[in-house]
Amino acid sequence: MVNADKTLMKCPVCKTAVLLDDALPGGPPSHRCSDCRGHWVEADRYWKWLETRSATQSQAASGNPAAPVVESAPKAKLCPECGRLLTRAKVGRGADFFLERCSHCGGIWFDADEWDTLLALGLHDDVHFVFSDAWQAEIARIDRQRQHDRLLREKLGDVDFDKIQQIKTWLDGHPHRVELYAILLDDKNK
Repeated sequence: MVNADKTLMKCPVCKTAVLLDDALPGGPPSHRCSDCRGHWVEADRYWKWLETRSATQSQAASGNPAAPVVESAPKAKLCPECGRLLTRAKVGRGADFFLERCSHCGGIWFDADEWDTLLALGLHDDVHFVFSDAWQAEIARIDRQRQHDRLLREKLGDVDFDKIQQIKTWLDGHPHRVELYAILLDDKNK
């Protein structure tokens, strides 16, 4: 089911809207859906764009306002190029949404405002890393830590949780932290 005529690619969200030639702001050429405002970026276009980036262009603009709220379409999507199912990967690092990529042709789908959010957070140059095992493992580790902290906060209460976090920060930055932790863990001091 390879789409030989890319001018007739259909939107993976709207299913019927034809994708139009466009470009992401500050990014690679894309195919945009005029209905849902999503963008399809072909793999070769993304890599060519990334290779031509200069060091000054790869930095997020300083003083950028807060990233727009993104509402991803939760349903499974099909690749507009080859018709295969797109895989999802959580972005994290301040972006609370998933990106979709075709594991066959490598194209990437950006729902409306996802690219703008990545640009605002300075993650637009890292899109290819989002789908890596290392990136996803780090996102999972951060999620587990947040869940752990949330449970501790519920158990201890806000005041005690915040106080112990202050103490931990002080201990971690202290030049004799090993000795201080040893004192805290010494049963003879009880």
